[in-house]
Amino acid sequence: MSRLDQAARRLQSALDRLDRAVVSKAAQGGAVDDDLRAALEGTRRENARLQAAAAQATTRLDAAIGRLRAVLED
Repeated sequence: MSRLDQAARRLQSALDRLDRAVVSKAAQGGAVDDDLRAALEGTRRENARLQAAAAQATTRLDAAIGRLRAVLED
């Protein structure tokens, strides 16, 4: 597993925990804190950015592997 994959998994785990905390606090009748909402939204944006970076890295690696295979076959 690459470092990027590990980071994405850790970030997703943190996002899930934060989301559960928001839901739990709201279910207890407490107002959801603006800072908590902002943190959740920031984490979601970071998660999306990391997923896009991972997808781009995967595409580039696949292309490079394809080129290497083509060179080695010739």
